[in-house]
Amino acid sequence: MASMGEADAVYILDTGSDDGSPAQLRSLGAEVQTADITPWRFDTARNMALGLVPMDTDICVCCDLDEVFDPGWRAALEAAWTPGCTRAACRFYYDDRGGFFYRDLIHARRGFVWAWPVHEALVSLAPEVRVSCEDIRLRHLPDTQKSRAAYLPLLEQAVRDMPGDVRMLRYLGREYVYQGQYDRAIPVLERHAALEPWDAQRAASLRDLARCRLYLDDPAGAAGLFRQAIGACPRLREGYVELAQLCLHQAQYGDALLYALGALAIHTPDWQYFNEGFAWGPLPWQIAAAAAQALNLPMAAYYEQKAAGS
Repeated sequence: MASMGEADAVYILDTGSDDGSPAQLRSLGAEVQTADITPWRFDTARNMALGLVPMDTDICVCCDLDEVFDPGWRAALEAAWTPGCTRAACRFYYDDRGGFFYRDLIHARRGFVWAWPVHEALVSLAPEVRVSCEDIRLRHLPDTQKSRAAYLPLLEQAVRDMPGDVRMLRYLGREYVYQGQYDRAIPVLERHAALEPWDAQRAASLRDLARCRLYLDDPAGAAGLFRQAIGACPRLREGYVELAQLCLHQAQYGDALLYALGALAIHTPDWQYFNEGFAWGPLPWQIAAAAAQALNLPMAAYYEQKAAGS
């Protein structure tokens, strides 16, 4: 509520907390409604929450209770929002390792609906005008003890209901990887990679397939998939860094240096997709330093300094 204090009003839908949250939030000025949504769907809950917001509202700023804005977000939003604008994106830091993507859940009140039962997304019902608000930072502070058990059955049901939906295929394959069910993940991710038109999303599934091969002790298969991921979307750092790390572990020092330098040649994070913290921290510099040292190349000390932040 302190984070949202820059808003004119705060509307909250509580879908089943048992810790007194509604009363606490009301005492801090929020308008709170409660609902029992059975069977559970995230998009149903989001649409009910959006329904609490008056139709004459100009801009909706959607976030969950475990997400907080850096101060000054409203002024930055007002400066970026232009006449006719329908949606704005801001930096969303989704973990404590520096991973982020540009989240586009700041939107005009009219013309939007939430879709998909899990990993829901905001869908526009009309042509859009979007802006990016680089100065707005939203940070996820997740409860690491919270169970993800509900995600997998919801995703499996979504794929059964919508077998041609590439978005649900992507998330189901990723969830199988999270759960360590690699044999189940592989056919789903292969199917997704064959159908997905979005290069960044296709590359992400190829990287997940490579990780599955590593977990199944197939480094050669993993290397080939990492190369496919780089070819699918060469503007993303992650594939280069993971392949460089694999090459370093396999004592393929020339290739390790080559792919680490490939990552470091990408200077700008992608505004359309996830930017994983490991790819934008010291790791690519560390790989380059280790590979250069193994090859007895003089630039090893330079990469070590960069990895140390100097």
